[in-house]
Amino acid sequence: MSCGRPYTSPRPAKLKTLQNILQETEEEKRAVLLDLVPWKKSKKPELQELQAMLKREGLESELYADNPGTKYGRHKHDFDDFVLIVSGKMKIETDEHEWILKPGDRLNLPANTFHRAEVLGRDEVRYLSAAK
Repeated sequence: MSCGRPYTSPRPAKLKTLQNILQETEEEKRAVLLDLVPWKKSKKPELQELQAMLKREGLESELYADNPGTKYGRHKHDFDDFVLIVSGKMKIETDEHEWILKPGDRLNLPANTFHRAEVLGRDEVRYLSAAK
């Protein structure tokens, strides 16, 4: 003998397929990618330390250097770009934001994000760039 009424589970409004979940996960990754990650340690970063950080994330990087006053006009890349300052200062602007990057600071730029860059100060800037 049973008591009460039979249990019926609430019906979900929409069942998610694996494809929906994977697509949402990929979109979430892109949605949070445009980000400045400031250097928070008291001592200046070493090149090898920064390269190792990127490598732990599965990113291979190349080292670049630009002279004071170098400017790159508005452009975009068809890949996600990760810029990590080793020494010097660089200003990077998108249509919505502007950042001044110092040693250890990292900017994550999603693919197809229009941006400009300028080396600030009297010293060259050295930076790592990694693509995904």
